[in-house]
Amino acid sequence: MRVWWGGQKITNFKNSICEELRQMRIIDTHCHIGLHKYEPVEVLLFHMQRAGVAQAVFIQYMGNSDNQYLLDVMAAHPGKFAAAMIVPADDDGSAIRAWAEKGIRGIRLAANFRGTGSDPLAHWRTAAELGLVVSAPSSPASLASAEFAQLLGLFPDLSIVIEHLGGAKPGMTLDEFVPVLTLAAHDNLTIKLPGFGEFCHLPHPFRDVPDFADRVLEAFGPRRVMWGSDWPPVSSREGYDSSLSFPMDYFADLSKDERAWIFGKAAQKVWKLPVVY
Repeated sequence: MRVWWGGQKITNFKNSICEELRQMRIIDTHCHIGLHKYEPVEVLLFHMQRAGVAQAVFIQYMGNSDNQYLLDVMAAHPGKFAAAMIVPADDDGSAIRAWAEKGIRGIRLAANFRGTGSDPLAHWRTAAELGLVVSAPSSPASLASAEFAQLLGLFPDLSIVIEHLGGAKPGMTLDEFVPVLTLAAHDNLTIKLPGFGEFCHLPHPFRDVPDFADRVLEAFGPRRVMWGSDWPPVSSREGYDSSLSFPMDYFADLSKDERAWIFGKAAQKVWKLPVVY
C-alpha cells in the first residue's frame, strides 16, 4: 500500500503531460459505445482528443450481440479503432465468423465462460481458429477456476486480455489478488490497467493506493500490460482524463519506453492497430 497524495504533483503533471503525449501514441483498450446504452462515439472522441489519446478499442457491452454500430464507427474512422464483439451464448461459431469477416478482430468472453450450444467451447475454439483477441472480464476466483485452467491448456496460443486488472476492487487484500499474478506464467495472457478508481477508495486524488498495479507490472512486465479507461463508467469515478494522468504519474519512475508499452505499444501489438498519431 502506497500512501499517496496527488495534490500539487498531479496538477504539475497535468501541465506537463501534453509534451509526453506528443511523443507517445496513447491507446485506450477499454471503451464502451452505443446508440441505446452509454454514449455514441462522438462523445468518446471528444474525451480522447482532450486527453491526447490517439486510438481505442471498443469492448461491446454485456447483453448486446448486435455489433453493427462498432463496425460502422470503425468504417467511418479507418485505423483509429478496433473492437471486441459479443455473440449469443448458443452460437456455434457462425456468428463469430460472420462478424470477424466484417472486420471485428476480438471477442468478449468471461474467463470461465461456457457456451449453451452443443459444444460449450465453440466460442473459444472459433476465436483460436480465427486468431481473434479475447477480452476477458474476470475476477480472481474465475481466473483461478478449473474452467479457465482448462482453456489455458487447450488454447495456449490464444491471445487473452484480462480485463479490469483481474477484477481488483477497493478493500481487496493482496492474498485475494494473488491468483491474478500467478497467471503471468502464461505468455499468451496480457492484462488491462484501468483507472485506479476501480480499486482505490474515492474520492480522487487517491490517498491510499494498494499495490495491485505494482505487483501486476512486476509479474507481467510492461510489454504485457495495457491501459484501458473503462469509459464511460469511469466518469462516475475519477473521470476520463484522470484515469490516464494518475497512472502515468504513479509510474513516473519507469523509463519512457516502459511507459510507452503500457500506454500504447502493448495494445498496438495485441490488437494490431496501425500507427496513427
